[in-house]
Amino acid sequence: MGTRTVRSIIEGHEALTCDAANFVTDAASLMRDHQSGAILVVENGRLAGIFTERDALFRVIAEGRDPRRTRVGAAMTANPTTITPDQSFERALELMYEGHFRRVPVVEHGRPIGLVSTKDAMGEELEQFMFTTIAEQQARDILA
Repeated sequence: MGTRTVRSIIEGHEALTCDAANFVTDAASLMRDHQSGAILVVENGRLAGIFTERDALFRVIAEGRDPRRTRVGAAMTANPTTITPDQSFERALELMYEGHFRRVPVVEHGRPIGLVSTKDAMGEELEQFMFTTIAEQQARDILA
């Protein structure tokens, strides 16, 4: 079984980004136009956070904030867990599972270059990840 790298998954895909000073409506429009559930938030070219549809729902709408006046930087998830492009996609799946999130920003030299998500999980990596996770859980149950 060959292990894909994160780089091989994001290859040919441009990172969807916006500035932290942008308004939530601008970020949401970009996400809609690119059919993406998340956008990487940058400040001075470096990753500052990630803004997802859940952030829009829970941190803006549910709190009664005006998305036309709320800056993305005020509603994003700051300092998200990241992965480098040369790590395995299996490692990305582990990070998502452990952190209870669906996307991991891909960063190289501090700059965002892409995003991997659970949607990218197809084929052997998912099967192996599920097998390993279930086996580990069963071992914990037996030893408990």
